[in-house]
Amino acid sequence: MIDHKWRLLDTGVHDACCNMALEKVLLTSCAEGIVPNTLHFLEFSPCVLLGYSQSLEDEINESYCRKNGIAINRRISGGGSIYMDGGALGWEIIAKKNTPGIPGNQSDMYCVLCGGVIKALSKFGIDSCFRPINDVEVKGRKISGAGGTELEDAIIFHGTVLVDLNADIMVEALKLPAGKNKYREISDFRMRTICMRELLGFVPPMEEVKDHLAQAFSDILELEFEKSGLSTEEAKMLDTELPLFSSGEWIYGKQP
Repeated sequence: MIDHKWRLLDTGVHDACCNMALEKVLLTSCAEGIVPNTLHFLEFSPCVLLGYSQSLEDEINESYCRKNGIAINRRISGGGSIYMDGGALGWEIIAKKNTPGIPGNQSDMYCVLCGGVIKALSKFGIDSCFRPINDVEVKGRKISGAGGTELEDAIIFHGTVLVDLNADIMVEALKLPAGKNKYREISDFRMRTICMRELLGFVPPMEEVKDHLAQAFSDILELEFEKSGLSTEEAKMLDTELPLFSSGEWIYGKQP
C-alpha cells in the first residue's frame, strides 16, 4: 500500500542551472525509491528555459539575454520556451505512476493536476478553468502552463503560476512568432496571458500562493504533506549533475 504522506519541498530561489539539475535529481530519486512522492516549489532568478528538443538559435534572443543577465538553460521535459523570474512560481509533482488519484491516462492526468492550480486560485477569488492540453486560463488568457516527463515508473509533472509578469522583457528574450514588430508582439502576448497582479490589483505574497497550492493538491489527491529538505543522496546527486546542466553541450545541444 502506498503511503499517502508526501514530502513538501521548497528549495527557494536558485539559478536556472541548479533548478534544472534539481528536476533530474528529484525524478531520479523518486524512480529509485530514495524519497517519497514530492510536491516541490521552486523559484528562479531571471532566465529563459528551452524545451528539451528545442533549438536555442530558433527560440531565444541570446544577445539580449546575455546583455541583460538573463540565464539560458534547458528543461528535461518537452514543450515551448518560457521566461522565468521572481514573478513566476514553479511547482512540481514528482510521483510514482501508480499513485492513487493520479490518472494513468495523460490527458486525464493533466486535467486533474492542473485542477490544483484552479483550486488554489479560487482561494484568491480568481475564477479559472482548464484548457487542454496543458493550460489554466482566466477568461481565455493563460495564467499557468504545465508539462512533464517520466523515468521508469516515476513522473514529473511541473508548471508555473504567473504571480507577476514583465511582458516587455519576455518578448525581448524569446523569439515569438508575431514577427519583427515588437509593439505588436507585446500587445498580442498581453492579450494571451494574465497574471495574479493584474487580476487582484496587487502582488500576493508568494508564501500565500504556495500555501493555497499545497492545500489544493492535498485536497485533490487526498494526502498529507510533511515539510522536508533534500535527502543526503539527492544532495550528492545534485553535485554530480550540475556540471552537465551548466555545460554548453546541454544548453546549446538540440536534443533528440
